[in-house]
Amino acid sequence: MTTLTLTFTGTPGQARKALGELLLRYRSAYFVERNSHEYLVTADERTAAELAAQAQWSIRRAPDPVR
Repeated sequence: MTTLTLTFTGTPGQARKALGELLLRYRSAYFVERNSHEYLVTADERTAAELAAQAQWSIRRAPDPVR
């Protein structure tokens, strides 16, 4: 599993709509809202790669957990 931070580059209202589209398309991904335009997402590698290619979203990989 991979954890990413998705940041929407538009308005908060547009972010909610765009998030809704991602939720419908990527049902296996787990989304946690951090604020009105930033979401923490945990997904498998393939889904994470697809999410990283989304227009209007800035993607940042979360650091690996300390073991």
